[in-house]
Amino acid sequence: MSWALCILFFLLQTNALTEIANGIKLQLSHASLVFENNLSHEQRNQRLLSQSYASSLVSRKSKNPNLLIRPQVGIQSPYYYMVKIGIGTFKPEPRYPSFRSYYLYMDSGSDLLWMQCEGCRASGGRCFPQKEPVYPNNRSSSYRPILCNKNNNSLCEPNHCINGSCSYNMSYLDNTFSSGILASENFVFNSDVGRTEVVRNLVFGCGVYNRKTYGNSSNQIAGVMGLGWGSYSIVAQANSITRGIFSYCLPPVDNKNTSNWPITYLRFGGDVIKRPDLKVTPLLRVKDQTVYHLVLQGISINNKRLTSLSDRDFQLRGDGSGGCIIDSGTPFSRLVQPAYTVLIKALKRHFWNRRSSKLNLGGLELCYERRKNEGYKNLPSMTFHFKNADLVVRPESLFLVLDKIGSVKGEYFCLAIIPSDFISVLGSYQQTNQRFVYDTKQNQLLFGPQDCSKDA
Repeated sequence: MSWALCILFFLLQTNALTEIANGIKLQLSHASLVFENNLSHEQRNQRLLSQSYASSLVSRKSKNPNLLIRPQVGIQSPYYYMVKIGIGTFKPEPRYPSFRSYYLYMDSGSDLLWMQCEGCRASGGRCFPQKEPVYPNNRSSSYRPILCNKNNNSLCEPNHCINGSCSYNMSYLDNTFSSGILASENFVFNSDVGRTEVVRNLVFGCGVYNRKTYGNSSNQIAGVMGLGWGSYSIVAQANSITRGIFSYCLPPVDNKNTSNWPITYLRFGGDVIKRPDLKVTPLLRVKDQTVYHLVLQGISINNKRLTSLSDRDFQLRGDGSGGCIIDSGTPFSRLVQPAYTVLIKALKRHFWNRRSSKLNLGGLELCYERRKNEGYKNLPSMTFHFKNADLVVRPESLFLVLDKIGSVKGEYFCLAIIPSDFISVLGSYQQTNQRFVYDTKQNQLLFGPQDCSKDA
C-alpha cells in the first residue's frame, strides 16, 4: 500500500505464488469519502499527511484471449484512488446480484489484494469501519482457502499456517495492518461491452484482523488492490490478460465540487495504448521489494535546475534503501531531507515577496497567504529529472490551496511535498493529469501529460 493504503510502504512481505490466468480495464474513480465532506481542509490534509508518512496455485489461461475488463475506479476524499471490483459466487437475492461489489484502495507499492472478511466480526477479529458489509466469504460457493499441505508447502512457512490454512500479515508505516488467510476466489469486473466478466481463482488475502483509519461507517474502502512487483499482484496472477502491463490517469481532486469527480480507468494488457509521445524511463526492482524504483537525477523549478542537489541524494544504497519510487498509494510526494531542504530554499527565494504563514498547515511546512481565488497562474512548475525522461508537474499538481479559517477573502497555498528520512517517493497528488504506463516485462515506465477527466 505504501506503499499501500495511502501509506508509504510494505514492511512485511508475503511469499510469492505462481502465475495465473489479456486486457483488463479497471475503472478508476476518486472515491469520495462522504463522511469526510464536513471536515476542514486542514483536518483532511492532516489525516492525509499521517498516511503519507506511513503496500494461483496453477498457471491458467483466459478462455477469451481478447478479454477487455473495465471495472470502475473512484475517488474517496482526500486523495484515495480506489478500484471497484466484484467478488464471489452467491445465490441471487433481491438486494444483491450473484456477487458482492467493493472498492479497494489502488496501491502500486504492494502486491497482495486483500479485503475485510466476515471473520473480523468474530471473537479475536478486528474490522475498520466500511460502508458495505464485510465480505461474507463463507457463503460464497467459489471461495477456497489455501491449505497448508505438501502440495503447496512452498506457499506457507511453518509460522504462516493457522488451523491448516495459509496465513498472511501485512503492516505499513502508518500502523495500517491486515492479517488473515490466503484464499482463491472469483473476481468480477465490468467489461467494455456493458457486461460483467469473471476472472476465476485469483488468490487474495481474506482479512480477519485489520486496522486502518478511513473514517466512519460511510467509508467505501474495504481493502487494498496491490499492483506492485510480486506474484500475488493481479498484474502477475492474471498475466495472460494483463501481459504484465497496466496504466492509469489520475484526475485532480476538486474539494469544492465533490459531486462531479470524473470516472477514469485502470487499464491492463491490450487495453493499454502506448502513445508515441510518451516519455520512457527505466523501472527497477530492488531485491524482493514490491515497490517500483525510478532513477531520479535532479529537480528543476520553473525550468531552472537546482544545481546544489547531488545525484547522491537519490541513489540506491546497497541494502536496498534510498533511491526513489513511484507509488499511487502515497498521496503527497516525499523527498529525502537534503533534497527537500534545497527545494524549500529555492521556493522561498521564488516567493521572496510573498507573506509566508507561520503555521504548519495540515503538516505542510511551506505555506503562503494570498487573496482568495487567485488560481495557479502565478505559481511555478516543478520538473523531476528521471533517467532519459523529465516529468513536469504543473502548479495545480504541486501546490495545495486551503481556505483561511475565519476569512472570506483569504486563503493559503502550500507545497504538497513532505520530507523523508530514508527514501524519495513520487506520490499520487503529483501524478495527476498524467498518463502512466507500467510495463513490467520491458521494465519501463512511460508517461506524458493528459486531461484525465477525458480518460473514459
